[in-house]
Amino acid sequence: MKKKTAAFVAIMIILATITAVLSGCGEKKQAGKPRSEPKELITVIKSESGKKTAQDGKKVYPLDELTTSSPSGKITARFYEDDGGSIYYSVESGRDGIVEISKLGLAVSGCDFSYGIEEIAAFDRADEINESYETALTVSLDKSLNDHCMEREIFIKKSGGSYTLKIRLYDDGFAFRYSDVRAGDGKNVYVTSEQSEVNFPKGTVTFAGGYSATYEFDYVERKYDELKSHGGIFNTPLTANIGDRWALVSEADVYAGDISYVKSVLETAGGSASLKFGFGFKRDPFNEVTDDLLSPGHIRITDFSTVNGFETPWRAIIISDDLNGLLNSDMIDSLCPEADEKLYKNTDWIKPGKVSWSWWSGCDQHNYDVQVEHVDFASENGWEYCCLDAGWPVFEDRIKELCDYGRKKGVGIILWVNYLHLKTPEEIEKTFAQWEKWGVAGVKTDYFESDDTDVLEVMKNCAEIGAEHRLLIYFHGCVHPCGETRTYPNIMTSEAVLGEEFRKWSESPSPKNCLMYPFTRNVVGSMDYTPACIAITKTGETPGFSLAKAIVYESALQHFASSAYAFPSFLGLPLLNKIPCAWDSSTVIEGYPGDYITYLRQSGDDFYVGAISLKKRSTDIKLDFLGDGSYNAYIYYDSDGKLALETKTVTSKDSLKLEMPNTGGAAVMITKEKVDTEVEGAIGSDKEGYTYYECEDGKLSGSAVVSESSMCSGGKKAGYLGNGSFNSVEMTVNVPKDGEYEVLIYFCSGEERQLDISVNGESYNLKNLSSPGFDIPAETKVTLRLEKGENKIKLTSNSGYAPDLDRIGVKD
Repeated sequence: MKKKTAAFVAIMIILATITAVLSGCGEKKQAGKPRSEPKELITVIKSESGKKTAQDGKKVYPLDELTTSSPSGKITARFYEDDGGSIYYSVESGRDGIVEISKLGLAVSGCDFSYGIEEIAAFDRADEINESYETALTVSLDKSLNDHCMEREIFIKKSGGSYTLKIRLYDDGFAFRYSDVRAGDGKNVYVTSEQSEVNFPKGTVTFAGGYSATYEFDYVERKYDELKSHGGIFNTPLTANIGDRWALVSEADVYAGDISYVKSVLETAGGSASLKFGFGFKRDPFNEVTDDLLSPGHIRITDFSTVNGFETPWRAIIISDDLNGLLNSDMIDSLCPEADEKLYKNTDWIKPGKVSWSWWSGCDQHNYDVQVEHVDFASENGWEYCCLDAGWPVFEDRIKELCDYGRKKGVGIILWVNYLHLKTPEEIEKTFAQWEKWGVAGVKTDYFESDDTDVLEVMKNCAEIGAEHRLLIYFHGCVHPCGETRTYPNIMTSEAVLGEEFRKWSESPSPKNCLMYPFTRNVVGSMDYTPACIAITKTGETPGFSLAKAIVYESALQHFASSAYAFPSFLGLPLLNKIPCAWDSSTVIEGYPGDYITYLRQSGDDFYVGAISLKKRSTDIKLDFLGDGSYNAYIYYDSDGKLALETKTVTSKDSLKLEMPNTGGAAVMITKEKVDTEVEGAIGSDKEGYTYYECEDGKLSGSAVVSESSMCSGGKKAGYLGNGSFNSVEMTVNVPKDGEYEVLIYFCSGEERQLDISVNGESYNLKNLSSPGFDIPAETKVTLRLEKGENKIKLTSNSGYAPDLDRIGVKD
């Protein structure tokens, strides 16, 4: 230890006091009780012994007085300085290095803190934080989370500026942030770059996506050399396998506290595996949009203006001995500020639940009656909410009526809104106040698509003003969760994932990507993936794989895709009806990112197992977690490409063997209750006395194509028919004699369309054909004159598009 000037010590004491007051922390709890003896401010110098080499090749010297460990001593952070005055850190778990020597620093206008540091001071010990709190996932349960760590402040100064480096050591990770960053005497400064690095050891395998303004991308597994040669931008989170240990790099407190810094990305440069924090992206003002359903352009944030004395989000690294510890870490939530006691004095209105989603059915958001049908479905099946997506304002004058109806049925209404209508607190207040009067339960916001502070401020305002009006919030087209649900427990879930909605028009996300999500995106918070649960066959997923995602994926609002018209005939519906959205406990039995996972979750006396695998495999699950007595096990599994159900009685002495095919899975519900597993007959079930013909097997002409449709017979349909008779499908049918025959036509259309039919020189026209949606078939009848033997039936529309066609049935 070396004495510094009295002026510097005085400055450091003032800075320490200001920082403590601003953070609201003061003297933290030490083992649950305040330490009575005062802390001593010390100055820190380099130790000439123990010299090491950083990744950039520079010699660094330990700053031994700054070494800090987590409450149990499991995780330790060490700090270093080189001859040029640059600061570094490293992190260990036990005796193993997790983060190798990595650079710290950032640059603002007038002062570059990445080098030339002149003076370092700190108090002689860290403070212990030990606080309990709730989030959207725990507020309805008889449980709380625990923020338990050691926190320390390091005061750093150079000519022209100063900052406080705050660090926290948890038993499952390390975090740091730059606080009270000051340069010059102006009110504002420009932040021009950040040099914060994360350097994992050689041999580390990483799992990360690319860049997307909506955080929708494929996660890719990269070996160390592949990461080193990659050179690119990754959104957080990034997961890493380091020998026998696991880590995840992310951010925390991005928009929960005062927002004075942008959301970050991770960058690599070719030839280096170093992960460097950099600025994210923002909406391009020259490619902005005014349409609710269009995305803006995006450009990189190169620098930004902020208040002098700003604070960055936490740069957080979760560290665990196994995947179970990684996936169950609460560290990201713990790093955010506590909730306002006045704002959340009563949290009874914050209730996780299942959401019926009419948008998935097709173009029916403009139809009030369809929303009523979805409310009825949700009520009948015990689902708590119904979401109205883009298009509902056409019947805005009936929203209160719908909310009142939903309230009687025990179903809350959630309304969609674009960021463009929420850009100021005044706009948010006006909208949310009106929605509260209507009786709306929640808000689905969308199209933020920016890492910049102005958009992050809107997300914060939505959460805060939403709480004032008792509105649940979930974000789409947004940054991933960064722990803000601790501060705002009405933030129920966020998208920030390549979700099931993409499968309406593409084959993404791939099953492999779906097997990445539990180990990456879902670790940092509730994930609104919107599982359909009913298999979408074009992706290669089996029915067991699709259903199991309802257990494997966690979201306080489990927003199910597919529709109120498809689910009643779905074998897995009884499981979905009983499954909760907030769990008492969760255990990862086995897994590896992108390959397979088996999750055990508990809710009261009920247990659920979700298993999905990319390759054919089997797993044996010991049931020693069960209590006394017998339980009923409902096992949903894959059988010859279909979902099957086996029911058996089990005890804690038994085990379950789950067999999974390629891209397969299984979902298991274990309960002492007797569950009624009967469901309605399948949509379009075969009727006796008819011969059926699949339209996708017919002769297609013009622009007509075959497309996937999970609700149609055979999983396919013929589409792009009509808009001219040359776009058609021709069906060949055989009848035993001349005469008039009743023909059933199964079609899909979310709007009214017409169908022109020609056979044997005669023409027929069917008008006003509409079904519950473009993926949900309906049935209509027509009488056609057919001739003995072979008949060619042409289906099209001479004016406008025809509905998509599933199949036809000819009366015997």
